[in-house]
Amino acid sequence: MKIHHLLFPLWMGIIICSVSACADKNKKSSEEQTQTEFEQTLEAKDTIAVKELIDQFFTYVKNKQTDEAILMLYRNDQTEDGTPVSLNNEEMAEVRAMFESIPMAGYEIAYMKFSEYYANEVQCNVIIREAGDGIPPVTTKIFFKPVFYLGNWVLCLTNTEYGDKSLGR
Repeated sequence: MKIHHLLFPLWMGIIICSVSACADKNKKSSEEQTQTEFEQTLEAKDTIAVKELIDQFFTYVKNKQTDEAILMLYRNDQTEDGTPVSLNNEEMAEVRAMFESIPMAGYEIAYMKFSEYYANEVQCNVIIREAGDGIPPVTTKIFFKPVFYLGNWVLCLTNTEYGDKSLGR
Protein backbone atom coordinates (compact mmCIF):
# COMPACT_ATOMS: atom_id res chain seq x y z
CA MET A 1 0.00 0.00 0.00
CA LYS A 2 1.52 3.31 -1.00
CA ILE A 3 1.67 6.03 1.62
CA HIS A 4 0.05 8.60 -0.64
CA HIS A 5 -3.07 6.43 -0.52
CA LEU A 6 -2.73 5.55 3.14
CA LEU A 7 -1.79 8.81 4.72
CA PHE A 8 -2.94 11.80 2.79
CA PRO A 9 -2.39 13.37 -0.60
CA LEU A 10 0.21 16.11 -0.55
CA TRP A 11 -0.36 19.12 -2.72
CA MET A 12 2.05 21.98 -3.00
CA GLY A 13 0.77 25.50 -3.42
CA ILE A 14 -0.56 28.50 -1.69
CA ILE A 15 -3.91 28.37 0.00
CA ILE A 16 -5.87 31.56 -0.22
CA CYS A 17 -9.26 31.75 1.42
CA SER A 18 -11.57 34.68 1.71
CA VAL A 19 -14.97 34.48 3.28
CA SER A 20 -17.36 37.34 3.76
CA ALA A 21 -18.65 37.93 7.27
CA CYS A 22 -22.21 37.52 6.08
CA ALA A 23 -21.57 34.14 4.45
CA ASP A 24 -19.68 33.01 7.54
CA LYS A 25 -22.59 34.02 9.79
CA ASN A 26 -25.09 32.14 7.62
CA LYS A 27 -22.82 29.09 7.57
CA LYS A 28 -22.46 29.12 11.35
CA SER A 29 -26.22 29.38 11.81
CA SER A 30 -26.74 26.47 9.40
CA GLU A 31 -24.07 24.38 11.17
CA GLU A 32 -25.68 24.90 14.56
CA GLN A 33 -28.91 23.45 13.21
CA THR A 34 -27.18 20.36 11.77
CA GLN A 35 -24.80 19.43 14.58
CA THR A 36 -24.52 15.76 15.44
CA GLU A 37 -25.19 14.53 18.97
CA PHE A 38 -21.45 14.05 19.40
CA GLU A 39 -20.71 17.63 18.33
CA GLN A 40 -23.19 18.91 20.88
CA THR A 41 -21.25 17.16 23.68
CA LEU A 42 -17.92 18.71 22.76
CA GLU A 43 -16.33 21.38 24.91
CA ALA A 44 -13.44 23.79 24.44
CA LYS A 45 -11.17 21.27 26.16
CA ASP A 46 -11.70 18.86 23.24
CA THR A 47 -10.49 21.39 20.68
CA ILE A 48 -7.54 22.21 22.95
CA ALA A 49 -6.67 18.51 23.35
CA VAL A 50 -6.67 17.93 19.58
CA LYS A 51 -4.59 21.08 19.00
CA GLU A 52 -2.06 19.92 21.63
CA LEU A 53 -1.81 16.48 19.96
CA ILE A 54 -1.10 18.10 16.62
CA ASP A 55 1.40 20.52 18.19
CA GLN A 56 3.22 17.57 19.81
CA PHE A 57 3.18 15.61 16.55
CA PHE A 58 4.70 18.47 14.54
CA THR A 59 7.20 19.25 17.29
CA TYR A 60 8.47 15.68 16.96
CA VAL A 61 8.59 15.94 13.16
CA LYS A 62 10.38 19.30 13.20
CA ASN A 63 12.92 18.02 15.75
CA LYS A 64 13.51 14.94 13.59
CA GLN A 65 12.04 12.67 16.27
CA THR A 66 10.23 10.76 13.55
CA ASP A 67 9.71 7.56 15.54
CA GLU A 68 7.96 9.45 18.35
CA ALA A 69 5.73 11.20 15.81
CA ILE A 70 4.84 7.92 14.10
CA LEU A 71 3.92 6.28 17.41
CA MET A 72 1.25 8.97 17.81
CA LEU A 73 -0.54 7.86 14.61
CA TYR A 74 -3.30 5.30 14.25
CA ARG A 75 -5.73 4.05 11.62
CA ASN A 76 -9.44 3.51 12.01
CA ASP A 77 -10.51 3.01 8.42
CA GLN A 78 -10.64 -0.80 8.52
CA THR A 79 -12.61 -1.37 11.71
CA GLU A 80 -16.39 -1.47 11.69
CA ASP A 81 -16.80 0.77 14.71
CA GLY A 82 -13.95 3.19 13.96
CA THR A 83 -11.68 1.80 16.68
CA PRO A 84 -8.14 3.13 16.23
CA VAL A 85 -5.39 0.56 15.65
CA SER A 86 -1.63 1.04 15.59
CA LEU A 87 0.19 1.22 12.29
CA ASN A 88 1.88 -1.97 11.15
CA ASN A 89 5.63 -2.06 10.41
CA GLU A 90 5.21 -1.44 6.67
CA GLU A 91 2.96 1.57 7.27
CA MET A 92 5.40 2.96 9.85
CA ALA A 93 8.27 2.63 7.36
CA GLU A 94 6.28 4.47 4.68
CA VAL A 95 5.34 7.31 7.03
CA ARG A 96 8.96 7.54 8.26
CA ALA A 97 10.28 7.77 4.69
CA MET A 98 7.79 10.50 3.83
CA PHE A 99 8.53 12.67 6.85
CA GLU A 100 12.28 12.22 6.57
CA SER A 101 12.19 13.30 2.92
CA ILE A 102 10.07 16.44 3.41
CA PRO A 103 11.68 19.38 5.20
CA MET A 104 9.40 21.29 7.50
CA ALA A 105 9.81 24.97 8.37
CA GLY A 106 6.50 25.25 10.22
CA TYR A 107 2.79 24.57 10.12
CA GLU A 108 -0.59 26.03 10.93
CA ILE A 109 -3.96 24.48 11.55
CA ALA A 110 -6.27 25.61 8.75
CA TYR A 111 -9.45 24.19 10.29
CA MET A 112 -10.90 21.59 12.63
CA LYS A 113 -14.23 19.91 11.87
CA PHE A 114 -15.86 17.61 14.39
CA SER A 115 -18.70 15.25 13.50
CA GLU A 116 -18.62 11.87 15.31
CA TYR A 117 -16.24 10.26 17.80
CA TYR A 118 -14.65 8.32 14.91
CA ALA A 119 -15.04 10.86 12.06
CA ASN A 120 -13.42 14.26 12.49
CA GLU A 121 -10.97 16.22 10.38
CA VAL A 122 -8.12 18.64 10.87
CA GLN A 123 -6.37 20.27 7.94
CA CYS A 124 -2.84 21.50 8.55
CA ASN A 125 -0.87 23.65 6.14
CA VAL A 126 2.76 22.61 6.37
CA ILE A 127 5.37 25.14 5.31
CA ILE A 128 8.15 23.35 3.48
CA ARG A 129 10.05 26.52 2.57
CA GLU A 130 9.48 30.01 3.94
CA ALA A 131 8.74 32.88 1.56
CA GLY A 132 11.67 34.99 0.52
CA ASP A 133 13.15 37.09 -2.28
CA GLY A 134 9.73 37.61 -3.86
CA ILE A 135 9.01 33.87 -3.88
CA PRO A 136 5.90 32.70 -2.04
CA PRO A 137 6.21 29.98 0.59
CA VAL A 138 6.09 26.35 -0.51
CA THR A 139 3.34 24.57 1.40
CA THR A 140 1.46 21.31 1.44
CA LYS A 141 -1.73 20.14 3.15
CA ILE A 142 -1.88 17.33 5.67
CA PHE A 143 -5.15 15.95 7.01
CA PHE A 144 -5.67 14.11 10.29
CA LYS A 145 -8.71 12.27 11.63
CA PRO A 146 -8.81 12.83 15.40
CA VAL A 147 -10.76 10.07 17.11
CA PHE A 148 -12.20 10.19 20.63
CA TYR A 149 -11.34 6.76 22.01
CA LEU A 150 -11.65 5.55 25.61
CA GLY A 151 -11.90 9.12 26.90
CA ASN A 152 -8.87 10.45 24.99
CA TRP A 153 -8.16 11.94 21.59
CA VAL A 154 -5.80 10.10 19.20
CA LEU A 155 -4.62 11.05 15.71
CA CYS A 156 -5.70 8.76 12.92
CA LEU A 157 -4.54 8.95 9.35
CA THR A 158 -6.87 9.65 6.47
CA ASN A 159 -7.03 6.94 3.85
CA THR A 160 -7.92 8.11 0.36
CA GLU A 161 -7.46 4.60 -1.05
CA TYR A 162 -10.41 3.30 0.96
CA GLY A 163 -12.56 6.34 0.47
CA ASP A 164 -12.08 8.62 3.46
CA LYS A 165 -14.15 11.63 2.59
CA SER A 166 -13.26 15.13 3.60
CA LEU A 167 -15.63 16.65 6.11
CA GLY A 168 -14.66 20.03 4.72
CA ARG A 169 -15.45 23.25 6.44
